[in-house]
Amino acid sequence: MYQEYYQFQEKPFSLTPDPKFLYPSVKHQEALDHLLYGIRQREGFMLMVGDVGTGKTTLCRSLLEKLDADVKTALVLDPLGSEMDLLRTCLADLGVPRVRANRLTPALAGAVEQHPSFETTPYFDEEDDEGWTGHASKKELTDALNEYLLEQHRAGGTVVLIIDEAQNLSLPVLEQLRLLSNLETEKDKLLQIIFAGQLELADKLNLPELKQLNERISIRCRIAPLSREETQQYIMHRVLVAGAGSRLVFAPSGLNAIHDYSKGVPRRINLVCDRALLAGFNAQAGVLERSHVKQAIRSLAGDEGAPVMRDFLWLRMPLVLGILFVIAGLALFVLPQKFAQKEWRITDLAGPENVEKTPPAEAPPEQDPPLAVKTAASAIETNGTAGKQDAIHYRIQVSTMSEAERAEKEVDKLREEGYPAYWKKAFSSKRDWYIVYVGPYDRNPPARIHLNALKYSGRHPILLSFTSSD
Repeated sequence: MYQEYYQFQEKPFSLTPDPKFLYPSVKHQEALDHLLYGIRQREGFMLMVGDVGTGKTTLCRSLLEKLDADVKTALVLDPLGSEMDLLRTCLADLGVPRVRANRLTPALAGAVEQHPSFETTPYFDEEDDEGWTGHASKKELTDALNEYLLEQHRAGGTVVLIIDEAQNLSLPVLEQLRLLSNLETEKDKLLQIIFAGQLELADKLNLPELKQLNERISIRCRIAPLSREETQQYIMHRVLVAGAGSRLVFAPSGLNAIHDYSKGVPRRINLVCDRALLAGFNAQAGVLERSHVKQAIRSLAGDEGAPVMRDFLWLRMPLVLGILFVIAGLALFVLPQKFAQKEWRITDLAGPENVEKTPPAEAPPEQDPPLAVKTAASAIETNGTAGKQDAIHYRIQVSTMSEAERAEKEVDKLREEGYPAYWKKAFSSKRDWYIVYVGPYDRNPPARIHLNALKYSGRHPILLSFTSSD
């Protein structure tokens, strides 16, 4: 519904784990780098944990895209079955053929000589079929995997098993995975296993029964929720990827409300942003204000008709509780007599600087100016320093073009008309974009004057934004 109105090429806040939407926060990029290092160094077991909705699955998908062609992978998304189910899923994902005694590789033959307990009787006489794992025994599955791993290692390849939602693995399955890690050469682990799961997975691995497995985990990383600044950059990153030409603007108050509600968890950010876009579309709004976000939060709670005051108190609960605590303290210990003689107001106790004031009805508060948080591109340009009061500059985004030559012509034309214009290069959706700006301005009023002048000249400026450097 809102995609066409806001000029998106696709939904920016879908819940599907699309790796192109992965925002490389400090913790996400750190985890990705550690996992890539562990795979290349054949570290064996690796662990990545994070709270629900912090982006573990999306990061796993991104990891798969970054692996070299000689890395064979298996991704297990539903690890609720038995150890046999896990083995079958792993072999089917890798495309492991069945073992037949008459085609043992030299490497496997050597392994059999070193381990006399291995049986060399052929398991199947008929031709291989795709569903052979469904009726194979545990030993047959393990031997087939071992042969496959040896062949891949001899060819210089690597095999990686990624288990998502690993906190659901039972103790017998975890023990089976530990035994699989015994498939190794004198120098290298043949199978790299990555556990991705919720925070309780780390607690499970600390159980005495899993001590041997826990000691073998050499790479550990934890995905944390996004900070307030990262939340704003995450939102603008997804907006840019979904459609660089979009004219959507998030007001600062709206962005703050999103972070307050989501606590920096990407899945919750996606949910509330999607509903806020729908609210903005219904109101035909070009700027998403705090009111649209509050409406989205009520919608997610299934209580769209909740009174405004109750919603205000919910969002401002820490402030309200603090004020009530001060009132109670003064009532009990400081001003017992004065409370009997005078009707006190909240502003008398907390001080006007600590209480949000409501202006008279005939002079409603001005809506937030359409100041958008830096896009992902400008966040890189300013090195994350925007928001400091001593270094704020304003600029007007006039247009976004796909060719540098067109952007240069537009800049020349604006300069001829007396505007301080320039362009910058951004990257989105696997292509380059050239964004034309007017500015910078040290103060908001002259920036808004030029914004209106650009509108009167027949142009359609996209947004007025702030940055800490240009």
